[in-house]
Amino acid sequence: MIALSTARDEVAHTAHTSGFAEAFAGLFESRGASALVRAGTSEHVTASCLVVDPDTEAVLLNHHRRAGAWMQFGGHLESGDVSLRDAARREATEESGLDRFRWLSPGPLELHVHDLAGDFGTCRRHFDVVYGAVASARQNPAVSDESLDVAWFPIDELPAALMPDLVTRLPQLYRATVAAHTADPR
Repeated sequence: MIALSTARDEVAHTAHTSGFAEAFAGLFESRGASALVRAGTSEHVTASCLVVDPDTEAVLLNHHRRAGAWMQFGGHLESGDVSLRDAARREATEESGLDRFRWLSPGPLELHVHDLAGDFGTCRRHFDVVYGAVASARQNPAVSDESLDVAWFPIDELPAALMPDLVTRLPQLYRATVAAHTADPR
Protein backbone atom coordinates (compact mmCIF):
# COMPACT_ATOMS: atom_id res chain seq x y z
CA MET A 1 0.00 0.00 0.00
CA ILE A 2 1.12 3.54 -0.64
CA ALA A 3 2.75 5.19 2.36
CA LEU A 4 1.25 8.50 3.43
CA SER A 5 4.68 10.13 3.12
CA THR A 6 4.94 8.94 -0.51
CA ALA A 7 1.50 10.34 -1.36
CA ARG A 8 2.30 13.67 0.30
CA ASP A 9 5.58 13.89 -1.62
CA GLU A 10 3.93 13.14 -4.98
CA VAL A 11 1.17 15.69 -4.33
CA ALA A 12 3.79 18.28 -3.35
CA HIS A 13 5.49 17.82 -6.74
CA THR A 14 2.39 18.41 -8.85
CA ALA A 15 2.96 20.66 -11.86
CA HIS A 16 -0.40 22.48 -11.55
CA THR A 17 -2.52 22.17 -8.39
CA SER A 18 -5.62 24.01 -9.70
CA GLY A 19 -5.95 25.56 -6.25
CA PHE A 20 -6.52 22.20 -4.57
CA ALA A 21 -3.20 21.82 -2.73
CA GLU A 22 -4.70 23.12 0.53
CA ALA A 23 -7.62 20.67 0.24
CA PHE A 24 -5.19 17.75 -0.11
CA ALA A 25 -3.13 19.00 2.83
CA GLY A 26 -6.31 19.24 4.91
CA LEU A 27 -7.38 15.73 3.93
CA PHE A 28 -3.98 14.28 4.83
CA GLU A 29 -3.96 16.16 8.13
CA SER A 30 -7.49 15.15 9.16
CA ARG A 31 -7.61 11.59 7.79
CA GLY A 32 -3.98 10.49 7.75
CA ALA A 33 -3.32 7.19 5.96
CA SER A 34 -7.05 6.39 5.85
CA ALA A 35 -7.31 9.05 3.10
CA LEU A 36 -5.53 6.54 0.84
CA VAL A 37 -8.03 3.73 1.40
CA ARG A 38 -11.44 3.61 -0.25
CA ALA A 39 -13.02 2.03 2.84
CA GLY A 40 -11.19 4.45 5.13
CA THR A 41 -13.48 7.43 4.54
CA SER A 42 -16.09 8.76 2.12
CA GLU A 43 -13.50 11.35 1.03
CA HIS A 44 -10.29 9.81 -0.29
CA VAL A 45 -7.47 10.02 -2.80
CA THR A 46 -7.77 8.56 -6.29
CA ALA A 47 -5.27 8.43 -9.15
CA SER A 48 -6.02 9.03 -12.80
CA CYS A 49 -4.22 9.19 -16.13
CA LEU A 50 -4.94 11.12 -19.29
CA VAL A 51 -3.66 9.17 -22.31
CA VAL A 52 -2.79 11.26 -25.36
CA ASP A 53 -1.27 10.83 -28.81
CA PRO A 54 0.53 14.08 -29.71
CA ASP A 55 1.14 12.86 -33.28
CA THR A 56 -2.59 12.73 -34.04
CA GLU A 57 -3.61 15.34 -31.43
CA ALA A 58 -5.98 12.85 -29.83
CA VAL A 59 -7.01 11.75 -26.34
CA LEU A 60 -8.09 8.28 -25.27
CA LEU A 61 -11.17 8.38 -23.05
CA ASN A 62 -13.49 5.88 -21.45
CA HIS A 63 -17.25 6.18 -21.20
CA HIS A 64 -17.47 5.35 -17.50
CA ARG A 65 -20.35 2.99 -16.67
CA ARG A 66 -21.28 4.49 -13.29
CA ALA A 67 -20.73 8.14 -14.20
CA GLY A 68 -22.42 7.81 -17.59
CA ALA A 69 -19.87 10.20 -19.08
CA TRP A 70 -16.56 10.24 -20.93
CA MET A 71 -13.44 10.85 -18.83
CA GLN A 72 -9.78 9.96 -18.32
CA PHE A 73 -8.86 6.62 -16.78
CA GLY A 74 -8.63 6.42 -13.03
CA GLY A 75 -9.90 5.11 -9.76
CA HIS A 76 -9.21 3.99 -6.24
CA LEU A 77 -5.84 3.05 -4.85
CA GLU A 78 -5.21 -0.66 -4.28
CA SER A 79 -3.04 -2.53 -1.79
CA GLY A 80 -0.43 -3.46 -4.43
CA ASP A 81 0.15 0.16 -5.50
CA VAL A 82 3.46 1.58 -4.26
CA SER A 83 2.88 5.15 -5.46
CA LEU A 84 0.13 7.35 -6.87
CA ARG A 85 1.95 7.17 -10.22
CA ASP A 86 1.86 3.37 -10.03
CA ALA A 87 -1.89 3.49 -9.31
CA ALA A 88 -2.49 5.85 -12.25
CA ARG A 89 -0.54 3.54 -14.59
CA ARG A 90 -2.45 0.48 -13.33
CA GLU A 91 -5.82 2.21 -13.81
CA ALA A 92 -4.92 3.37 -17.32
CA THR A 93 -3.75 -0.12 -18.29
CA GLU A 94 -6.78 -1.89 -16.79
CA GLU A 95 -9.37 0.50 -18.18
CA SER A 96 -7.86 1.17 -21.62
CA GLY A 97 -6.75 -2.33 -22.50
CA LEU A 98 -3.46 -0.89 -23.77
CA ASP A 99 -0.47 -2.94 -22.76
CA ARG A 100 2.11 -0.20 -23.05
CA PHE A 101 2.62 3.53 -22.97
CA ARG A 102 5.52 5.31 -24.62
CA TRP A 103 5.73 7.65 -21.63
CA LEU A 104 4.09 8.23 -18.26
CA SER A 105 4.65 11.56 -16.55
CA PRO A 106 7.19 11.30 -13.74
CA GLY A 107 5.06 13.57 -11.54
CA PRO A 108 1.39 14.53 -11.35
CA LEU A 109 0.16 17.11 -13.84
CA GLU A 110 -2.79 18.30 -11.79
CA LEU A 111 -4.71 17.94 -8.55
CA HIS A 112 -8.50 17.99 -8.63
CA VAL A 113 -11.27 17.57 -6.05
CA HIS A 114 -14.81 16.66 -7.08
CA ASP A 115 -18.01 15.56 -5.38
CA LEU A 116 -19.78 12.38 -6.49
CA ALA A 117 -23.43 11.54 -7.10
CA GLY A 118 -25.38 8.70 -5.48
CA ASP A 119 -24.24 5.92 -7.85
CA PHE A 120 -20.83 5.80 -6.21
CA GLY A 121 -21.83 3.99 -3.00
CA THR A 122 -20.14 5.40 0.09
CA CYS A 123 -17.78 7.59 -1.97
CA ARG A 124 -18.76 11.25 -1.66
CA ARG A 125 -15.63 13.16 -2.70
CA HIS A 126 -12.54 12.19 -4.67
CA PHE A 127 -9.19 13.94 -4.31
CA ASP A 128 -7.77 13.04 -7.70
CA VAL A 129 -4.08 13.11 -8.60
CA VAL A 130 -3.80 13.31 -12.42
CA TYR A 131 -0.87 11.92 -14.42
CA GLY A 132 -0.35 11.96 -18.18
CA ALA A 133 0.72 9.24 -20.60
CA VAL A 134 1.56 9.04 -24.27
CA ALA A 135 0.44 6.16 -26.48
CA SER A 136 -0.17 5.65 -30.16
CA ALA A 137 -3.70 6.01 -31.53
CA ARG A 138 -2.81 3.01 -33.70
CA GLN A 139 -3.11 0.83 -30.59
CA ASN A 140 -6.54 -0.68 -30.21
CA PRO A 141 -8.11 -0.05 -26.80
CA ALA A 142 -10.38 -2.58 -25.12
CA VAL A 143 -13.49 -1.96 -23.05
CA SER A 144 -13.26 -3.03 -19.41
CA ASP A 145 -16.14 -3.97 -17.10
CA GLU A 146 -16.05 -0.42 -15.71
CA SER A 147 -16.70 1.21 -19.09
CA LEU A 148 -19.37 1.35 -21.74
CA ASP A 149 -16.82 2.27 -24.40
CA VAL A 150 -13.19 3.34 -24.90
CA ALA A 151 -12.24 5.52 -27.87
CA TRP A 152 -9.73 8.00 -29.27
CA PHE A 153 -11.01 11.55 -29.89
CA PRO A 154 -9.32 14.47 -31.63
CA ILE A 155 -8.72 17.11 -28.93
CA ASP A 156 -10.87 19.57 -30.90
CA GLU A 157 -13.74 17.06 -31.35
CA LEU A 158 -14.49 15.83 -27.82
CA PRO A 159 -17.67 13.85 -27.13
CA ALA A 160 -20.82 15.68 -26.00
CA ALA A 161 -21.21 13.45 -22.92
CA LEU A 162 -17.89 14.58 -21.43
CA MET A 163 -17.72 14.94 -17.64
CA PRO A 164 -18.84 18.55 -17.05
CA ASP A 165 -15.64 19.61 -15.26
CA LEU A 166 -13.52 18.22 -18.12
CA VAL A 167 -15.03 20.54 -20.72
CA THR A 168 -12.55 23.23 -19.71
CA ARG A 169 -9.92 21.06 -17.99
CA LEU A 170 -9.31 18.47 -20.71
CA PRO A 171 -7.71 20.77 -23.30
CA GLN A 172 -5.45 22.17 -20.55
CA LEU A 173 -4.54 18.65 -19.36
CA TYR A 174 -3.83 17.62 -22.94
CA ARG A 175 -1.44 20.56 -23.40
CA ALA A 176 0.21 19.88 -20.03
CA THR A 177 0.74 16.21 -20.94
CA VAL A 178 2.27 17.07 -24.33
CA ALA A 179 4.49 19.77 -22.77
CA ALA A 180 5.68 17.44 -20.00
CA HIS A 181 6.38 14.69 -22.53
CA THR A 182 8.34 17.09 -24.73
CA ALA A 183 10.40 18.19 -21.73
CA ASP A 184 10.99 14.59 -20.49
CA PRO A 185 10.52 12.13 -23.40
CA ARG A 186 12.18 9.13 -21.64
